Amino acid sequence: MFRRLIFENWVMIFPLVAFITASTIYFTITWRALRMKRSQIDQMANLPLVDDEPLSKPTADSRLS
Repeated sequence: MFRRLIFENWVMIFPLVAFITASTIYFTITWRALRMKRSQIDQMANLPLVDDEPLSKPTADSRLS
């Protein structure tokens, strides 16, 4: 019985390590975003994420579906 208790407690380390790893990653991303310089924020705000022109003109077949 004691082996089973020790084994079950030992397996609990994996979710704990995963939680700590995920928390560290999210905290680091948040920390870097909060400490970002204003010039970097303005530069990222002005990035072109979407083109103004579509890549191809819609055809009659694409309008039917």
